[in-house]
Amino acid sequence: MPDDLDFVHRSVSEHLGDTGSIRRLFFRDLMVDARIGVYDSEKQGTQRVKIDVDLFLRTPIHQIEDHIDNVLDYNYVWNGIHDILAEGHVNLQETLVERILTHCLQPDLVMAARVSTTKLEAYGDCGVGYELARVKQPGF
Repeated sequence: MPDDLDFVHRSVSEHLGDTGSIRRLFFRDLMVDARIGVYDSEKQGTQRVKIDVDLFLRTPIHQIEDHIDNVLDYNYVWNGIHDILAEGHVNLQETLVERILTHCLQPDLVMAARVSTTKLEAYGDCGVGYELARVKQPGF
């Protein structure tokens, strides 16, 4: 697990104590065509962007009982990301990550989140990305 996830895991663990459990919902390699970038050439179309999301969830109040109403619906995250992208051009990855992170932290079940984006076409030989992790304050 990368260092940033270790930080989030430790922070959430401190809130839960030794008896709690941590649940993690994640999205890997969500590939989207995003209108993103500050340069004129980037404002002419879209770029391929990879998005990764980790949500650290509190134990549900009710037993899961194989019922979607007792968990965080994956569509909340997926649709939210696509809705944010549909809002229009974003200059910075930092702005896009912040918007996605803010959306992901809204549900009560979410204690912490990590979001990263990678612009895959910015350079010919590598991707370039940005990542942000946030833990809700005590009493979350």
